[in-house]
Amino acid sequence: MSEVLYRKWRPGTLTDLVGQDHISKTLRNAVDSDRVSHAYLFCGPRGTGKTSTARILAKAINCESPNEGEPDNVCSQCEDINSARALDLIEIDGASNRRIADIRELSEKIHYSPTNAKKKVYIIDEVHMLTQEAFNALLKTLEEPPAHAVLILATTDVQKVPATIVSRCQRFDFKRISIDSISDKLQLLCNSEKVTISSEALDLIARKSTGSLRDAENFLEQAIVSFGSEITLDNLLEFFNIDDNQFPIQIIIKIVESDLKAALTLLADSYQDGKDADQILLNMIEISRTLILVKSKAISEKDLGESVWDSLSSVAAKLEMSDLVNMAKVLSDAQKQHSVTPTFPIEVAIADIFTTLMTDSGTEVKTKTIVESPKTKIEPKHVTPTSGSSLPTTPTAKPVLKESDKNPEKPEPVISNSPLVNSADDTTISTTYGSTGDLDSKWNDILKSLRKTGSRFNLAALLRGCHGKGINGDSIVLKFKHVSHMERLKTELDNPTVSAELNKVIQDMLAKEYKIQIELLDDNRNDNQSPSQKSHLVKTVQALGGRIVEERGK
Repeated sequence: MSEVLYRKWRPGTLTDLVGQDHISKTLRNAVDSDRVSHAYLFCGPRGTGKTSTARILAKAINCESPNEGEPDNVCSQCEDINSARALDLIEIDGASNRRIADIRELSEKIHYSPTNAKKKVYIIDEVHMLTQEAFNALLKTLEEPPAHAVLILATTDVQKVPATIVSRCQRFDFKRISIDSISDKLQLLCNSEKVTISSEALDLIARKSTGSLRDAENFLEQAIVSFGSEITLDNLLEFFNIDDNQFPIQIIIKIVESDLKAALTLLADSYQDGKDADQILLNMIEISRTLILVKSKAISEKDLGESVWDSLSSVAAKLEMSDLVNMAKVLSDAQKQHSVTPTFPIEVAIADIFTTLMTDSGTEVKTKTIVESPKTKIEPKHVTPTSGSSLPTTPTAKPVLKESDKNPEKPEPVISNSPLVNSADDTTISTTYGSTGDLDSKWNDILKSLRKTGSRFNLAALLRGCHGKGINGDSIVLKFKHVSHMERLKTELDNPTVSAELNKVIQDMLAKEYKIQIELLDDNRNDNQSPSQKSHLVKTVQALGGRIVEERGK
């Protein structure tokens, strides 16, 4: 049976380690100067060479004729370790030997002298899996082990290792291996295995391995099994199903292009095709992170590949950094939501991002509501004939006065569907609270200055949803139709930073300091609303920033 690549080409010397020069140099000097520690802690991501380094260090310590701190790989001790028959190299899996009884057994056997080697070496892999009691039992052995013993601990999660253990070891942090280093290593393997592969294909494998050389070697072996000794970039695109992973990018592109319908349709089609909703969301979160890195120029084309780089750099160029941060926050919040319909949190997140982008760009989200209502009969206007006029006198019905017309001292304010438009509706509202000429003229400028303000919600979008505004003494009164809108605004204003920014903008715009007063519109005003305005669907659309532009009957 053939041996898998990552085992067949496991490094045999410290110099052969890929991407860990800072560690191999130190360990070579330690062996060469005979200053080997009694305990080491190797920590870092998977596939970066921790266990391989531990075995090489065991060979170097016991080698009969080491050369500048490197094992010669020809003596009996090196051959025994390479063939996994060395009696004095004991490897323990911390995940399956995690109990206190297992560590007590180690503590008892460690005092026996080595069989035929210089040192008895214990390698405990995934040491963070030990129980707290097992760690406590290991403490004394780590602090004062026998002179003939060396302990090497390896872990991918050093945060779970108690500080008392870490402090008794020499710690070495393994870093993720760079794309170039992985590509160079894979090219050597391909040359040895007589496999023809392009540099672009090797770079793709290196990027997909996310810094793990072992994963990269496994990907390469799978590709060799699938496509033979000649591997092309197209083969790997098919192998990694890259086209299938491109559609989350297309969803974000459609949002940026102001095509909400296409974005939601693409999501629905993808889900119907069998894609997992949670994985779709995770991919979109990862893309939002990558967009931030692209915008900040903290990542290069080589890290992403040409096609992905072109798509994401185009999107990043159209958006501000605040928009990308908001996108990442909204998608991350959606990950915490649960629904009977798996795609619902993603759909809400897409609509939220779309609305915020439209608000920031100054574009008002519009929706057209068609409702069934009786046709309104338009009465002809009554014209009073003058002397000598040939116009006939048309009798008209006596108009029916509203309650507000009967009591002119208490005019009922008319609520505008679009509070940003300077209309008679806003004037009617303002007369309830006082003069708002400056507030009306500066309102759009105030919203524009606040479009990047908000800890959780966009403050400009929340203020845009108010259905009445005015000045009452030293207070600016904002009226809302829904309690949820009020609560969101209050939540933002509870944040001292957001509140201070709002007060500063208002003071700069109106040349006076005002307090913010938030109120709920009277319920009886809903009586004057048309059936469409009372619809829950229409209210939801209005909450997202939409407005009614037309109402039609049959």
